[in-house]
Amino acid sequence: MARTTESQLQQEIMAWIGQNQYVYLASCDKKQARVRPVVLFLYDERYFFATFSGDAKVAQIQNNKLVEICIPLSEDGHTGYIRLGGSALIVNNAALKAEASECCFFFDQYFNGYDDPDYTLVEFSPDTAEYLRPGETYSQTCHLRRY
Repeated sequence: MARTTESQLQQEIMAWIGQNQYVYLASCDKKQARVRPVVLFLYDERYFFATFSGDAKVAQIQNNKLVEICIPLSEDGHTGYIRLGGSALIVNNAALKAEASECCFFFDQYFNGYDDPDYTLVEFSPDTAEYLRPGETYSQTCHLRRY
């Protein structure tokens, strides 16, 4: 297993995230964890996902902002993962919702514009990462908080 500095780990993790928009989001529904696939996208060096306003994850995030995202990795027949722990926030700023929607590749297939009442934008702010490189047996952790 190759040990690297926290900065190197962060860069490697960020490269993987840039390649993988499909992720699994875990939120809390009272005392039960709930996991589902979402598309994570980057806008203005911040992470977001778009969802339907009536989806259970919206209410779960409003009740408990702590979430985790898991990104499965595959390379040369080996698997690994990145787990990002952090917080999620429902975005109410109309300008930000409009700008971020331009970066979501499937937006126009599901929503009728950024002011569609069915469109909810969620910002994800990761604090920590656990990273298991494909083919390795031990994970490494680092901080991802941006200052």
